Amino acid sequence: MRRCPRPALRLSALALALPLLAVPAGLGLGLASASAAPSDDIRLSEIESSGDGADWVELVNNGAGEVDLTGWFLRDDKDDRDWTVPAGTTIAPGERLVLEGEESDGDGGFDFGLGKADQARLYLPDGTTEVDAVAWDGHAATTYIVVDSELVTAAETTKGAENSAPLALEDPADQEPAEPVPGDGSVVINEVVSNAGTPDDWVELTNIGAEAVDISDWYLLDDDDTKEPSVFAGGTVIEPGQYVVVDRDELGFGLGKGDMARLFSPAGTLVDTADWPEDTHATPSLQRCPDAAGGFELSTITTKGAANNCAAPVVIHEISSQGEDFVELRNVGDEQADLGGYMLKDAEDDHAYEIPEGTTLEAGGLLLVTGEELGFGLGGEDAARLFAPDGALLDEASWTAHVSPSFGLCEGELVTQASATPGGANDCIEPEAAAALPTSGEVAVLDGENTWAEDLSGLDAAMIDGEMVLWASTNDAGQISRLVEGADGTFVGSEGWPAGGIPARFPGGEGAPDGEGISYGPDGKLYQSIERDNDEGGTSHNAVLRFDPAEGADADELVAEAEWDLTGLLPETAANAGLEAIEVGSASDLENLGATVPAGAEAYAFVALEATGDVYAVALMPDGSAELVATLASPFDGVMALDLQEATGTLRAFCDEACEGESVTYDLRADEVTASPRYARPAGMENLANEGVAIAPWETCTDGALRIFFADDANADGHSLRGTELTGLDCAPEDDAAPGTGEDTDPGTGGETVPGTGDGTEPGTGGETEPGTGGGTDPVAGGELDPIDSGEPQPGHGAGEDPVTVDDTDLSGVPGVPEDESMPTDSNGDPGRSGDSGESPSTGGNAGTDSSGSAPAEAASSSSGTDPQQSLARTGTELAGTGALALAALAAGFWMLRRSRRA
Repeated sequence: MRRCPRPALRLSALALALPLLAVPAGLGLGLASASAAPSDDIRLSEIESSGDGADWVELVNNGAGEVDLTGWFLRDDKDDRDWTVPAGTTIAPGERLVLEGEESDGDGGFDFGLGKADQARLYLPDGTTEVDAVAWDGHAATTYIVVDSELVTAAETTKGAENSAPLALEDPADQEPAEPVPGDGSVVINEVVSNAGTPDDWVELTNIGAEAVDISDWYLLDDDDTKEPSVFAGGTVIEPGQYVVVDRDELGFGLGKGDMARLFSPAGTLVDTADWPEDTHATPSLQRCPDAAGGFELSTITTKGAANNCAAPVVIHEISSQGEDFVELRNVGDEQADLGGYMLKDAEDDHAYEIPEGTTLEAGGLLLVTGEELGFGLGGEDAARLFAPDGALLDEASWTAHVSPSFGLCEGELVTQASATPGGANDCIEPEAAAALPTSGEVAVLDGENTWAEDLSGLDAAMIDGEMVLWASTNDAGQISRLVEGADGTFVGSEGWPAGGIPARFPGGEGAPDGEGISYGPDGKLYQSIERDNDEGGTSHNAVLRFDPAEGADADELVAEAEWDLTGLLPETAANAGLEAIEVGSASDLENLGATVPAGAEAYAFVALEATGDVYAVALMPDGSAELVATLASPFDGVMALDLQEATGTLRAFCDEACEGESVTYDLRADEVTASPRYARPAGMENLANEGVAIAPWETCTDGALRIFFADDANADGHSLRGTELTGLDCAPEDDAAPGTGEDTDPGTGGETVPGTGDGTEPGTGGETEPGTGGGTDPVAGGELDPIDSGEPQPGHGAGEDPVTVDDTDLSGVPGVPEDESMPTDSNGDPGRSGDSGESPSTGGNAGTDSSGSAPAEAASSSSGTDPQQSLARTGTELAGTGALALAALAAGFWMLRRSRRA
């Protein structure tokens, strides 16, 4: 039976939408005149969102009386798309009424279509009282029906009649493929890659019959029946012996460990299946041997779009290119292999060694070929290649510097050995276990059930007008959400912003950006990293879009005001392996990356590519161009999320479930910025597809803890948003150590810091204060209470700026008074944040800091900054006794006058 997508939401009082077209009384329905009846007797019963003709919605009257539907409203997932049920439309007790969608403009049906991920909502004539609603996240193969308040796929379509039973889903493991029919043209799965293919996962089909086969509307699935199938387009034909490859972008889903690829006919009949063991990837590939006819086995090398290479399963096991050169082979198969006629070559085709006839290798055995036998040396930039007697390439390894002591095969990859072991077991260097990320160990679900379905990807946190705001990006629909915390602790769409988000568009209002990452910049704008236009799904388009969030509330769509195309600037990627994350900071965040930071950029950002696992620092220029400043390597195959804490100069990079949710940090203030040792995912967090991570702004650090949020792209257990707390932080360090810096500590801890970070100092920090207070500040720093978290001092700003005046009085040179009329503000107008000026919070230039921006010990030793002697010391004026106190009082008086004038 045909596999169908899983509906996203249960029947509920949520705001969901489906268009309705009413059929007036007297159109052959035999309806009597209407009488009043309770609205909760009317329910949505069946929905068609992808039929051959128009969409339609079926209602049922479960009550005892006839109901007049005149003036009722039908809506989809947009409040501005509603349709009024025509006057005289009624529905009798126990009867079903079909509301038809328009087949052409103005033909009387409801005037909007039902999409792949959509809703249907029914309202009373007042337009606000919701009668019923359902939602789904993919078209049904038949139709959707409501059974026991659940939206499920119907076994068959029953328009206007009693609903059929739900479609029964078989366990994929219990399904048996149909036997190919020789001579009639038979299509089979021939080769599969599930991890790091070229350019990503793929499935290869071939026709083993003698005639061409039309596979229009055939489809592929992995082991999950609830996913949307990958359907072959009309007119797709496979000729006898032809190989057809379906790449990851066309599949629409990835292939994991212990997964399978399944091929179905249009009728839902399972044609063929390929599966591989639990905890094992199909890598280099899973292939049929003999080609197109035999059973499946793991290959030694992929043969995408060509006949499978089913030579003896022998691989390069160890190589040394310095000193005593050698190449070691291993038989990874289950039977003895005859290697006579096999060939070893380096990077040059004329450097060849042929293995003598009669050479055999037992299963699991090793064959050592010394440099003397090879007859050629292995160089500092070279390769080793193994060929079958027919010339087919079986395995290869290359390097750009001498291999010392050797390369050895460890867990499927050639890596540097602890020691050379010719003829013996490899001396694999065991990677150090990831350190524990200090968290509370309690993970909370922070969204309603099936709020997102799937594809929640980007996430960023900001304090705006005293409220925690989460910005979220949905990759498939390209939607942007503004979320705030509700009374029950879950995050919901803020006023004018639906929880599911507002569709994003490229500049000019076109396209559907695949929004993977999102960042709220110092300029108050939103920056979204995208890897393609979903309207052109097979084409890579790595770009950064900028949006004005002020345009979002109550908008139908959010149109980007600027775009920076990074496709040609960054390494080439597949369409679904591009830009996954973005964090926008300031120029100062890039200063220690070993390159000149371009001046005059509109934004400075860190972006991450899934394909390379690296992080790239870029300057986004006013003319739409971008400049690459530096590349930060990570230990991960793919980086899926970034978080930047400018207050501590810490950039964090996160992998998803492919790396067990591990992360690393980069100390952007260190002389050499490199990745720290790896950190495990938070305690209590399952291995989820977390593609978005956001840490709360540093100013919210309380009792040594900061909130951290995770966006699960796979919507495990019906939820996409979770959170916990980073713990052990020094929210207000008492010495000159910045929060999260120093030596030998967990990420984010104060006094002792992330392994591999710098000297532990932070510009402008002082004792017992928020980041940015202390040395180099005026009496505001440490004296002004945080209006949100009273009792915690706010960051101030420093001396060394332009003179200021109150009325016409020049206050420049007065001890304790800042030399700038206005407090620095963040993009939201909050005092004490330096914005994107390129300076650390509250330093106010270089006054009170050394040349590197770190506070001197004298300044760092102060506490609240309210003591007159400390205030005077920060101005560089040396006074004592009553004179000092009087002068400090005068300074404070001027400051209070200035504040009162602002108010």
